[in-house]
Amino acid sequence: MSRFSLRVQLAVLLVALLCTASISAAKKKDLPTVRWTAGAPGCTFERRDDGKLQWTMTGNDLIVTLLVDQQELSKSNHRFYRLFSAYVSVTYTGQAKFEFPADVRIVFVRHHDFFEAYSDPTELSTKLQNDLDTEVFDSEREIKKNPKIADEKTARLRIYQKEGAELIEFLNTQTLDPAGATLTPGNREAHGWVFFSTSNKWIGPWKSPEDFILGVWMKDRVWQFPFSLPPRDGELILRKPPE
Repeated sequence: MSRFSLRVQLAVLLVALLCTASISAAKKKDLPTVRWTAGAPGCTFERRDDGKLQWTMTGNDLIVTLLVDQQELSKSNHRFYRLFSAYVSVTYTGQAKFEFPADVRIVFVRHHDFFEAYSDPTELSTKLQNDLDTEVFDSEREIKKNPKIADEKTARLRIYQKEGAELIEFLNTQTLDPAGATLTPGNREAHGWVFFSTSNKWIGPWKSPEDFILGVWMKDRVWQFPFSLPPRDGELILRKPPE
């Protein structure tokens, strides 16, 4: 077979693969949506005592819950890589089994509708550890060049390492497993924190308020939670009754 023929076949194969991927992505993009709507059946909202905002949607065999800290915008500004966090739980109430793909994505509405999948916690943990190691190496080199900055540099480095180690521990123990889960009557719930990167040219500084659409992508539909931070005036808020 000539090199030209081989190149042609490879090109055809590549086009076929790209077309297949595009068709698959289009089909997934066109999944029907179930959207949280204030006052709609199965949709509830609660401002919790721990400072979290909670949105819940109840379907035939599923209960999907979203938690977001009221102060998440300000907290994310001081977090590594300006990570935006949310907590997602999915509870299966049926009697068979349900394949939960753990596919969670967010739209930053006021930033060109920028669409972002949640960061793989293992990859994020590895990146953070590498950045911590690099910071230690660079700091030690700077101290050798200028010993007078040793105390100040060492104090900052300790804080940086402490905060980094805490986040790595959190990523390793408290996040949603990207591998997904098979939910059954004996294993009904999958839950965990998800982190979204915001360090890019499309997002920039936070606006006030910020509008988001968090989507939990299942195999047959997308469960969407539109929300704002801080909550807009007039949104349904269920407060804990006074004792």
